[in-house]
Amino acid sequence: MTTARVHINLFVSNLEASVSFYSKIFNVPPSKLKTDYANFRLETPALHLALVHQPGMKSNSVTNGQGQHFGVELFDDQVLNTWKESVKSQGLVPHLEEENVTCCYAVANKFWLHDPDGNEWEFWVRHDDEGETLFSSNEATRCCAPEAMPVSEPAVSNRESCCG
Repeated sequence: MTTARVHINLFVSNLEASVSFYSKIFNVPPSKLKTDYANFRLETPALHLALVHQPGMKSNSVTNGQGQHFGVELFDDQVLNTWKESVKSQGLVPHLEEENVTCCYAVANKFWLHDPDGNEWEFWVRHDDEGETLFSSNEATRCCAPEAMPVSEPAVSNRESCCG
């Protein structure tokens, strides 16, 4: 049994599109669905995701024109691949797939999805720490989300850094 669950509250411009997207990612329907609200109470990952419809909100308008970045850390590449194949089989296309990428001072395999409002969801398995010392200023490994790529053109990357 889960002893704790993270809560994320997202404002969404289109509740129906967001419910569809998150139902596909998490492979479950919402736990609660109203005309202006939905939530997902998940065990895996331990997450309570609330979606609140904001009439008039423009897509990609979160934080000065850029979506938020959220992630799900997985602990096995097979689980990552299973998750990725599941979302692909439901019609979602990762906008980026990365293998052995160094980002945020760690080496990982990952894939990225955009929700209907431009928020990025990163799914990853960390393989190793990058080895930088505390307070290092190595720009190649600072924390960041990848540059946006058109959803119609998924990419696979073996680059050394998610930063570029």
